[in-house]
Amino acid sequence: MKKKGILFLICCMTFLLMACGARNDEQSSGDTENVTAESTGDMPDYTISEESPDMAETEEISENTELPAYEYPGPELFYSVLYQYLIDELGKNYDEAEVTIPSPVIVEQDESDPEDIRVWGDFWIMNYNLDGDILECVSGGSYPGVIHIKSDYDGYTVTGMEIVEDGSDFTESAERIFGEHYDEFMKIYSDSEYKEEIRAQIIANYVAANDLNITAYQDYGQDPVELPGENIDSFYSVLD
Repeated sequence: MKKKGILFLICCMTFLLMACGARNDEQSSGDTENVTAESTGDMPDYTISEESPDMAETEEISENTELPAYEYPGPELFYSVLYQYLIDELGKNYDEAEVTIPSPVIVEQDESDPEDIRVWGDFWIMNYNLDGDILECVSGGSYPGVIHIKSDYDGYTVTGMEIVEDGSDFTESAERIFGEHYDEFMKIYSDSEYKEEIRAQIIANYVAANDLNITAYQDYGQDPVELPGENIDSFYSVLD
């Protein structure tokens, strides 16, 4: 009897130990799965599927350094149409740059006939690439002449432009196109400092309107020219 009783107790203890061990294994396995799932939710995902954080940051920096297309920043539709015409028509004569900025130096304008508003001036178009915080001029040119604009219920439309001829025909064609405004045109045409003031102001207004980190512009072989403050109304004063 004693041997049978002892054997029975040993068998029961062995069974209980095996059962507890199995239960502990199941519980331990379940806890491991739960911890793994919770940790996965808290841990950062280092898997590069579409783009890494560094790649995204690089693309954002690249996008931020792209120059926006120039748009006249003032409220006047008339000048907005005029500036866009210069960009579209004169800008196509040059290789593409990061931004094209017109710089019209207006001599006189006659709005007496809404079917043919005439704007006389020395119309500059300049193309720039950005280097750091400096706009570097890569190409451009001067197109003195008169622009014809029509006004109607739909707004303004440029109907044409007469450009002064080069070389030996310059004086004759300038006198014909500018007429009574010829002397005033020649005064402005020969005043490089005045034209640069207008150019700098137009660039400054473009920079301010687009919140750009640009401090100067520079022509090839020249020192950078620091930009003035924003002033939309300062371009069109004509020399006395």
